[in-house]
Amino acid sequence: MILIFSNEGKTEGVKMHIERLDFENSPYLGVFGLATDKFALVREGLQEKKLNVLREVLKVPLIETSIMKSRIVGIFAAANSRAIVVPYYIWDAELDKIKASLQENGLDVTIEPVLSKLTAFGNLILVNDKAALVSAKFTREEAKQFEDIFDVEVERGIIANYHAVGSVGVVTNKGGLIHPEATDEELEWLESLFKVDFYVGTANMGVPFVGSCMIANSFGVVVGHLTSGPEIVKIEEALGFLG
Repeated sequence: MILIFSNEGKTEGVKMHIERLDFENSPYLGVFGLATDKFALVREGLQEKKLNVLREVLKVPLIETSIMKSRIVGIFAAANSRAIVVPYYIWDAELDKIKASLQENGLDVTIEPVLSKLTAFGNLILVNDKAALVSAKFTREEAKQFEDIFDVEVERGIIANYHAVGSVGVVTNKGGLIHPEATDEELEWLESLFKVDFYVGTANMGVPFVGSCMIANSFGVVVGHLTSGPEIVKIEEALGFLG
């Protein structure tokens, strides 16, 4: 196992699976992007050297976009390797751009605008290629819609008394990290649902909303630049990069 604590993009000749980064001085990377094992969505306007770090670590094509003219694409969108859900009010030009990028990269991924009173899908949905946990604020009908779109089992619920299950957790096809106040019963439930091991932890020097602090897939993870060494070790363990 190799821990990399390099400056932005200085990784020539080194195989990375974790890197610290900031987006315009913000350590909350998950607010501005998301990743699956096929692609990543990230906010428009990032410096090329930071895009290169994302490409190197996540090892998937990057799709730079806005959603509803906002750069907080990690809050508005949720995705697995099969599908992306976005608010119904996404602009047509943004929808067309994402579809074109998926097609250009040869990806058979659908993007579905979903009409709901709730639009912060990234905050309210925790999903990988095996399952999804959606906030209990979604109706059963909406949960069934997400099940059809993502083509996975979907359950409704809360974690550590939070409805924002996408903010308090991060899950890939290899592992998961969750809010430190999650109970043992919740950890068992998550592991049974997602079929991966879950650990509790923080990022960015003690922030428990780990989903807002990082962008991760099965190949790597970028974490907020304030994340400490011990936090990085726990993140690596949780997401399956140790051993």
